[in-house]
Formats: sequence, structure tokens, C-alpha cells
Amino acid sequence: MPGHNRYASIGTVAFAALCLIATLAFAVPNSDAVSVFFESSVNALFLPPAENTCMNLNAPAQGLPEPTRKNDAVPPLEEVTDAAASPGEPAVFETPADIKEMEAAYLAEYKDAPAAGEVRERFFVNDAATDVLENVAVRNCTEEHSPDFAALLRSGAVLSVSDPAEPVVLIYHTHTSEGYLPAYTGVFYKDYATRSSDPAKNVVRVGEALCAALRERGVGCIHDTQIYDGTYDGAYARSREKVLAYLEQYPSLSIVLDVHRDAIRLSDTVACKPTAVINGKKAAQVMIITGVEEGPVTEFPDWEQNLRFALALQQTAQRAYEGIMKPIYFCRRKYNMDVAPCSLLLEFGSDVNTLEEAVYAGDLMGDALAQLIGDYAKNE
Repeated sequence: MPGHNRYASIGTVAFAALCLIATLAFAVPNSDAVSVFFESSVNALFLPPAENTCMNLNAPAQGLPEPTRKNDAVPPLEEVTDAAASPGEPAVFETPADIKEMEAAYLAEYKDAPAAGEVRERFFVNDAATDVLENVAVRNCTEEHSPDFAALLRSGAVLSVSDPAEPVVLIYHTHTSEGYLPAYTGVFYKDYATRSSDPAKNVVRVGEALCAALRERGVGCIHDTQIYDGTYDGAYARSREKVLAYLEQYPSLSIVLDVHRDAIRLSDTVACKPTAVINGKKAAQVMIITGVEEGPVTEFPDWEQNLRFALALQQTAQRAYEGIMKPIYFCRRKYNMDVAPCSLLLEFGSDVNTLEEAVYAGDLMGDALAQLIGDYAKNE
């Protein structure tokens, strides 16, 4: 990709800094300051591969504390709407009126504001990938595992769907307040926070777009909108408790997706947003994170099943909407993915993507996931 080499020159310095970050994170796994620094330092994902530099800086290490409070009871299941479209039909996306209003208000408020930094737009293809299988790219950042990705892709997902109309997919958000910019101006502003408790402005909105697309195609979907990161520490423990409650209440759930957004910084004054043009419209690119039992990650014996599902979803999405996916990030993390064989963490764009781009990506991924579920339902 154009401009790729200039980032490689900072790899040595970045590695030294990342080693310090990793040491702090594992030494003080429940520190708010370290957790926030981890998230804001996710620029390591942007750098080209270099020996021993693969790290996931999306969220705190998964040495989880006990939940600090009991979660609310599992809410009643929403009805699945009658199928209005079939999986595989071209997605028709119209920007919601309230998103247009947010964009206009943002542009008016900040038209004369001084910029704090530059937003660079980038289309990720196979950047930093260690393995490329046709349209499926993987960045293997484990230290001890070299799976036969091609064989796992051929094997397909460990997915059983007897009735797609029953609850099949659970969507939730461990870092619920992660949000986006209302509009793209080429810059970002110091006083605009891309975290929000408003579900119309954060990743909950993306999850709702994903869930709505599934329901429109006759797939049962539960969307958990509870806020888990009011206090950053313990967010994964709190979301895990609720996810296990859903799985107990709805045995038909086969797919569990924790929807986030990334944060990619090249420097204090340069942020990156990953985008792809799909059907003539910009969408935030999506990255799948899937883990492995290795090193400090324990009690994750069935990680290969998650990887197989990740590969199948990546291939289906790329076939449906070429360019929508960044390389799969395969790393020594767990992020509650041990709760189900088809459980993944999905990153929809970064904090400087626009809300519209992220919601559009949610709509596209809902269609792609419905296609994948339809394939397995037909094989039952």
C-alpha cells in the first residue's frame, strides 16, 4: 500500500515502547490508567510485522477480577421480524436522519475550532498479514502456534443451526461506551470525546445495525445493550456474567459477538481510520480478533473452534463485500471467547471513523453473517 514503508522505520522504537506497555499491563492488570493507555496505544496493530512485535492493545489483559456488582436479569427476547430480504441480496443502506443531524451539528460547532491532529484514511488489504489464503488474511501473533489455516478454513465452522428463527446470535459490548466521530473533516479536536454512554452514538448503534440486518433476513438475534465499562476495570467479568446467563436461558444461541471499535494512533497528532468503499459508499473496515491458549492465557482448550469460525466468517464477508475485512488478528488472548465455539471479538473501524461508516459496516456484516448461518442451516 502507498506510504507503507514510512511506518516500518519506527518499528524499532515502537517495539521498545510496547515492551514497557506489556510489562505494565501484566504487572498491574487491573489499573485504570494502564487499561486506558493500552487502548489508546493500539497503533501497534498498524505497523508492519516484525519479529516479536505482535501485541493486542485493544483492551486490558484478561486476568479478570470478580464482578463488582450483580447484573440485571436477562431481558425478554425481542421478536424476530418477518424476513424482508434474503441473505446475499445487495445491502441497501440509507443514512438515518439522526446521524445526518449529528453530522451537521458537529460540522457547525467545530468549523472554526483549532485541530488537535490529523485523521489519515487508509484501506487495509493484507497489511501485516502472516498468512493469506485467497481472500482470507490472518496476522498470527502467537509465539508457539502455527495452525494450518487452509485446512481449518476447509473444515468450516463448528456451527449447528437447526432453526434460524430461534435466537442464534448474541451481540454485546464489553466496552459499551466506545464511540466515533460524527463527521470526517480530515482532523480531530482535543475537546471532542469519542466515548459516550448514549447508545445512539456508540458501538451499541453498530450492534443494533448488525442485529437488525440479521432479523430482516429471518435470523434470531439478541442484542444486549447494557453498559459494562462505566468503570473500566472488571468490564470483561461483568459482560461474561451476563453472556453466560443468556446462554443458559437461550440454548439455541450458537454465535456470540463482542462488538467494539479500535483506536489507531501513529503519533499524538496523527490518527488512522480504516475504510473501504462498498457499493459506492464508505464503510468502516472490520477486524476479527480470535485467541489461543498460550503463555498467560489458560483454560481455553477449544480455541481452534473459534478460529475456524473466524476464518469462515472472514471468507463469507470478503466474498459478499470485498475489502470490508482487515486481516484476522490471531493472538494470545481470550476476551471471554471461551464461552462458545463461535465466539469472537469484532472491531468496527476506529475512534476516528464516522458513526455512519461504522453503522454501514454493521449492516453489511449482518448480511454476511446471515449468509453464513444460512449455509449451515441448509446443511442440517
